[in-house]
Amino acid sequence: MAITKTKFINYARCPRYVALDDLKKEKLDSMVKLEDYKKEEEEEHIMELLGNMFDGEGNDLIDVRNEHLETMMPYYNKVEILAGELASKYFKGKLKFSKTTYNQESFDAVIDNIRYLCYVDIYNENEDGINIIEVKATTTKKYLSLGSKDYSIFKKGVDGIYYLLEDLNLNIEDYMPLKVYEKNREKLFDRYSSCGHYIYDVAVQRFIIENDMKNHGENKNIKYYLAVLNSNYVFDGKYENAEPIYDTIDGEDIISYIDVTSITRDLMDKIYLDSKKINKYISDLNVSRVPLGEYCEYKKTVKCKYCPLCFDILPEKHSIFSYMNNNFGFKNNNVKYSIYDFINDGKVSMLDVPDEFLNREKNKIQKGCVISGKPYVNEKKIKDGIKQITYPLYHLDFETFPCPLPRYKGERPYTQSVFQFSLHIEKEPGVCDKQKDHYGYLAPDHKDHRLDLVKYMCELIPSDKMVLVYNDSFEKTRLKELAYIFPEYKDKLLKIRDNVFDLMNVVKTKSSLYESLGYSLEEAKMFNYYNPNMDGSFSIKKVLPLFSNLTYKGMEVANGVEAMVTYASFPKLLPLDYKHKYQKLIEYCSQDTYAMFEVLDGLRKTVK
Repeated sequence: MAITKTKFINYARCPRYVALDDLKKEKLDSMVKLEDYKKEEEEEHIMELLGNMFDGEGNDLIDVRNEHLETMMPYYNKVEILAGELASKYFKGKLKFSKTTYNQESFDAVIDNIRYLCYVDIYNENEDGINIIEVKATTTKKYLSLGSKDYSIFKKGVDGIYYLLEDLNLNIEDYMPLKVYEKNREKLFDRYSSCGHYIYDVAVQRFIIENDMKNHGENKNIKYYLAVLNSNYVFDGKYENAEPIYDTIDGEDIISYIDVTSITRDLMDKIYLDSKKINKYISDLNVSRVPLGEYCEYKKTVKCKYCPLCFDILPEKHSIFSYMNNNFGFKNNNVKYSIYDFINDGKVSMLDVPDEFLNREKNKIQKGCVISGKPYVNEKKIKDGIKQITYPLYHLDFETFPCPLPRYKGERPYTQSVFQFSLHIEKEPGVCDKQKDHYGYLAPDHKDHRLDLVKYMCELIPSDKMVLVYNDSFEKTRLKELAYIFPEYKDKLLKIRDNVFDLMNVVKTKSSLYESLGYSLEEAKMFNYYNPNMDGSFSIKKVLPLFSNLTYKGMEVANGVEAMVTYASFPKLLPLDYKHKYQKLIEYCSQDTYAMFEVLDGLRKTVK
């Protein structure tokens, strides 16, 4: 059981991981079959996919069942194939990649009596040397956004590959101040950042490959690349045998290649030190508790698989993580403490944090609510927020499939492709029947039904009436995307977008709204309502039980991930199963819009 790249990345987290992994020392110099290697990496790939698909406010990704996660693996495999097929456009010489995985190039190296192993997604050898290309189903956006307002720290070379400005021998200060460049470049070296996560992965691969070469007395020129989805690529809707064809469009390919040779080179000392740590962890194999920290990645999709065991010290309710903005830490007498400083000191609940460390007013109110067991209510702000709502009121919610690869014309990688909407019409305050006042559309299959959806939605929602949503950035973005994909409905969709009002403005707050209503900035920023049962979250699933008996418990489709997976399963279902699942999706999306009505009605009654 050699240490694979994935195991290296996880073993470097902390000594306890290695011990809990039931490591067998006597097998550490043996090989690993490719099939086992791929199985080991599969879950990592899926979690990375989901991390790109949803933000932290969304669905219960951490706790979703494995069979749901597997929905995304065919898309990851397709990205790998596309990257391999397109590589010949950018790299000369012989390319080695495999659609069936058995033909991939592998490297292994024995270091300090431990065997390390990695397989290469795309191996390219030419007269200049070797190119190692690692495929990741993330996008260029996170890399190209590093830099100043106008320029990225990465720029395309004449060969169409992205390089750091310094690697193109450009004068950095022609693009941005040197300090800005260095600050953004530094993010690439943080393995726990969204960009650094993938860089560290390639650096571990480089460490294994170059030690393999060294052990065999080889000294070849090797370059390292990331192959990622091009966030600027817009699919033109071309198909062949019902499958999308991702041709070059306006000079853009579906895959972009980023040279990370110099970045990973600068990480080699760090990787070597991590290998020494791993060696020590293996020698000790100590399952004792260790301090918790950023390396646990507790709130991320790629969190350590042993988090449930290590974080069992946290109470189920009102843990220290329930404090809003806890990522900024806590401060007293100008001394800052991270949330992990407190946890490792035994302060695991909200009530464990001394008052003098709560320098944010929101946190003081949260703690007060937990102590009293009563909600905080700013009646005046809630009343003023409700006064902004006009009738008839159209409660709107979308369900989407955030596919890594664009499926339909006008979409980009990870476009949140709308396949369903639900609409409840509240005719006047408090008057809305769950069944009779409900309308909606659900795509019957995986063909492009967006135009039918848009047409029906535009028929239902007048251009001059208010549309209520919960957390408006999502729906507003979808409406804007649809407006530009379907220009014949552009004006109507943008008017609907302009009429969107966010119910979270009333529950939580919106500074600009309340400032316009005459509130001071300090009061405008303060939330309007907080109940200790919310545990720091303003998601509608946390807020709904506070104002209604309506519940998601027991529903077959009960969250956004389950909705996405149910929709993804349509082509595979038998007719009776399909009919059943179709109805369950309608029930779920309908629940989301009626939940908004219930919350608004509950708020209205609370401040009467």
